[in-house]
Amino acid sequence: MSESSRQRLFDDAEVYALHAMTDSERRGIEADRLRVDDTARAQFDVLVSEIHETLALAAAIDAAPAPDRLRQVVLDRVATSEQEPTVRELPPNVTPLHRHRRERSKSWRYSMMSAAAAVIVAVGGVVVVTQTMGNDAQPSQAEQIVAAADARQATADFPGGGTATVSYSLSRDAVVVSLDGVAQPPAGRAYQMWFVDGSPRSAGVMTEDQITSESGTVVDGLGSATNFAFSLEPAGGSPQPTEVLTMLTLGA
Repeated sequence: MSESSRQRLFDDAEVYALHAMTDSERRGIEADRLRVDDTARAQFDVLVSEIHETLALAAAIDAAPAPDRLRQVVLDRVATSEQEPTVRELPPNVTPLHRHRRERSKSWRYSMMSAAAAVIVAVGGVVVVTQTMGNDAQPSQAEQIVAAADARQATADFPGGGTATVSYSLSRDAVVVSLDGVAQPPAGRAYQMWFVDGSPRSAGVMTEDQITSESGTVVDGLGSATNFAFSLEPAGGSPQPTEVLTMLTLGA
């Protein structure tokens, strides 16, 4: 199976786990699952299981017992009502959910699929746990920060146009800096980044490539910083900010 077909199977894991598909689409996904190698099949099964567990946890958190009277009314109506199929063929002007879903960010899926898949095998009554490593590349540090459970994000306008976005995680002790539509600094000048936690700490000078990078720039050492600032400095940077351009507040 080609890499694109293999990736398509992983992308379909969400709608498969949610049963948000027609019968023919489900059969197609299951056929793709049988065609991939054992590692990819294990990764797909782990991803579907993770989605099921997440949904179950969310339901358990919000669950509340229905009043007895309401429960009985619903059960009475179910018993006397004709049941309709839960999945119908879609009208020609409706696009299936899974096609829209592929356009969304998949960073959390990549993180799960690139992790090692645990395979449990029973041998002679003894449970043996082995680990098969995925063929996918490990998620980048930036992807791990953005996908962290405690990840937060702050965005601010940049003088002269564009925005600065900082994704940060206390558990990872790092931030991912992304500039969108921000012009290069004047000749002989540079953008310098700062962690601010009482007094500014330099987080480095941005290169031209970092300013235009689509994947963002990872900066370690978040510590207890409550703000992240950008300043315009001489090329090479300054020990302290001299011309602050914008500052973002980092919540706890």
